[in-house]
Amino acid sequence: MHPTHPTGSRTRLSRTTGALALAALALGLAGCQSDGLVTGTVYPNDYRLRHPIALANDTTTLDLFVGRNAGGLDPRQARDLRQFLADYQANGRGAMTVLVPRTGGRGDHRGASAVRATLIAYGISGRMLHVVPYDVAVEEPIASPVRLSFVKLQAKVLGECGDFTQDLAGLNIRYENWQNKPHPNSGCAYQTAIAAQIEDPLDLQRPRAVDRPDVLRRMKVFDDIRKGQDPSTQWKTGSASVQSSASGSGGSGGQ
Repeated sequence: MHPTHPTGSRTRLSRTTGALALAALALGLAGCQSDGLVTGTVYPNDYRLRHPIALANDTTTLDLFVGRNAGGLDPRQARDLRQFLADYQANGRGAMTVLVPRTGGRGDHRGASAVRATLIAYGISGRMLHVVPYDVAVEEPIASPVRLSFVKLQAKVLGECGDFTQDLAGLNIRYENWQNKPHPNSGCAYQTAIAAQIEDPLDLQRPRAVDRPDVLRRMKVFDDIRKGQDPSTQWKTGSASVQSSASGSGGSGGQ
């Protein structure tokens, strides 16, 4: 008999171990590669990710229909102009632009003068005001307004609504139409409406500063606690009863 040598077993064991190591390495690399593909192709199901609200310096405008050589502004448009100028003084950035219609080389002098008088009354003149005429056809029946505009910080939705690239009815047999995911335009109008209602766009960035506390109220609360009394406010109502008043009036009315 010849002695048994374990060389063949060791060789097979080392080959098996090497194969397992290579398989584990391949799985690890495949996992990294799959993660990269998944994170790059994920469709945002949240409408806030598809249509985010951002802060942007955008133009706000006001059209004043003063009429051709009109004498002044009507009460409604005068209020609109005062509110627009107050917004400019509080939030405006840079100069205000005024577009004045011009017909046949002549500007709308009376209408522009009425607007300019209001601007001067609010202290907006000189370098803060940039007047630009624009030509209007004589036979054009459409009203040509005096347009005021300035730039301010606003909350805006990135992109425009109306993306109907996907078939909502599923009639077009394509893979992206049968994924059971919200369509791209879903939530755009909602986000746009929310952005339009924001008074101060900076509220989206940080909270407002806390007002100073009422010192007199604080001292009264501390004094009540030291005396062992209830520091809460006791609201007292009168003894009049709505039911008794109603019944009394009803009885007199029935006689």
